[in-house]
Amino acid sequence: MMERISLHALVDGMPVAWTATVENHEGAWCLKIESSTAVECEAVGPDLFEALRQARGHLEPKGIRLCCNGARIDTWPSRQAREQGAWVVYTHRLWLPPTVRDLVPVFGLADAEKIGTVAEQEEFHARHLANRKRWWFNFVNPLWWIYLFTSSWGRPKSFRPPSG
Repeated sequence: MMERISLHALVDGMPVAWTATVENHEGAWCLKIESSTAVECEAVGPDLFEALRQARGHLEPKGIRLCCNGARIDTWPSRQAREQGAWVVYTHRLWLPPTVRDLVPVFGLADAEKIGTVAEQEEFHARHLANRKRWWFNFVNPLWWIYLFTSSWGRPKSFRPPSG
């Protein structure tokens, strides 16, 4: 299975259209990111999110930022999504539980203001996990319960599953 995906990038602050090619070889996800002139980066990981993080690690020192949901500071895939290749990630908000409405496609277009470095994403995820350990607060917070029950109504944001 090979999937070609349109991808937006910021090269030295200027928006550019690139292409990502995704392949799955015996459980390893191969990601190739191409500009209009050359292959910019290739990465392999156990899922697409990890391959994307590796690719971002190679591109960030060159001043290149990928404008996709997988590069947002506040996104991370669930364990179940990772088992399926991590085509979707959850957008996390501190003190609020993730719901089905928080699922976004990993290569979906994201605002440049929301993307960050791999280190910034890891730091936000660590803060999110630390807040989840304060589980007792959720039981006494009525707003958390209201959010949990009302935000679960609906479907994930637009997601086109891979063809094949």
